[in-house]
Amino acid sequence: MFNLLNYLLAAADPTLYGTIAVIKVILVALMGLGAIVIIVLVLCQKGNSGGGSAITGVQETYYANNKGSTLEGRLKKWTIAIAIAMAVITVVYFILSKIVAA
Repeated sequence: MFNLLNYLLAAADPTLYGTIAVIKVILVALMGLGAIVIIVLVLCQKGNSGGGSAITGVQETYYANNKGSTLEGRLKKWTIAIAIAMAVITVVYFILSKIVAA
């Protein structure tokens, strides 16, 4: 499948391989930047070890019910969003690598 895609891309534009190389460099830079951002976000978060009931594990406080609107909730959401973006960037990078190598 990648060989067919490789032939189609080469027939469409012979300078496409240089463009793919530039895109790969940009994707690697984005992966590095994303890794640094995730490290900082995780280090800024507090642990989840406190505040729950020992028997049920449920928190019955107003703070626990509205945790998504606090700074901790936003940090957690940003961490998940950046991790998903990095996963997508990584998949695109390896697909481009396979196309160029084929």
